Amino acid sequence: MGEGVAVSGDIAAFSDARIDMWSKIGSGVKVGRNAYLGEFVTIDGKLIVEGDLDVGKEVKIKGGFEAKGWIIVRNPVPVIMFLLLYIREMMRLGKGEEVEKALEELFDDSEEGEEFDGKEPAEKVLIIPADTRISPEAMEIGGKAVIGNNCYLIGNLRVQSIETGKALILKGSINSEGNITIGENSTVYGSLISKGQVHVGKNSRVFGGIRADSVVMHEKARVDGTIKAPSGVSFLREASGEKPPLAEVNALGKVIMVEAEEQLRNEPDKGLVKAVNIEEADSPIKTGLKVKDGFVPGMEKKSARTRSLARTRHFAGPRSLRKRQGAGDHQS
Repeated sequence: MGEGVAVSGDIAAFSDARIDMWSKIGSGVKVGRNAYLGEFVTIDGKLIVEGDLDVGKEVKIKGGFEAKGWIIVRNPVPVIMFLLLYIREMMRLGKGEEVEKALEELFDDSEEGEEFDGKEPAEKVLIIPADTRISPEAMEIGGKAVIGNNCYLIGNLRVQSIETGKALILKGSINSEGNITIGENSTVYGSLISKGQVHVGKNSRVFGGIRADSVVMHEKARVDGTIKAPSGVSFLREASGEKPPLAEVNALGKVIMVEAEEQLRNEPDKGLVKAVNIEEADSPIKTGLKVKDGFVPGMEKKSARTRSLARTRHFAGPRSLRKRQGAGDHQS
């Protein structure tokens, strides 16, 4: 767990637990192996550790603790003083390059090569970012949330953006400022709300509505609710023969055929889809007055005879007047 994480419920770890400084646990903590607590960590319940307990300065455990292994209380001040004395002495001896190399190794944050029980950390470790708030009602994460495969979560999620793996079961809704990506074979018992784009993978199901700027769904995905997307809804389908993999109908009545799967893999930062062919769809609404073989309000169809009689009546009046005027002049 990162710095400043707040958890209102219990924590149970079958292996190790590492809780960074300024975090607060609202109930008990049970650890199957070793526990590492940073400075100023507060635990309102009881701490039970099956292995070693390593705690920093000003750690408060209100419910008491039990540890079957070693108990180590760390004080970082002597370590800092030692480093200062070491750097000053090495600089006095003119070994600045060695000091720089030692500092790089000391403060290197990379975790390459680190393994837990012979497996990669992504398969074995739950990582909670700094300043996260976790409660039975909701989980609030200030940055991007990444959920692995075969996960089971209960509660709502409030994140900046989220990407999930395959076979996720979420009993709650997701509210995101950015994009939401739901992996294949996943089930969400709630709504998806995003100011960006929502992508629902193959064979996934959402028991709720979707409200986002745009939505991209696989043709085998299902949403049991209302979809609201001002920028349009796109449907992905598996390429078979000459059929295009995506058909999109936007608000302007245009049918857009796009190549989607390749661009999803190669250009994730440029949006999920890109139009390669645009065809105008016939619109049932005629906006112009010159419509071929169509009906225009106020203009009825007339036969040739009717039009000829109309022209005769139009010119008959002025022609008769001229004849009467000519006859009158002749008689006078």
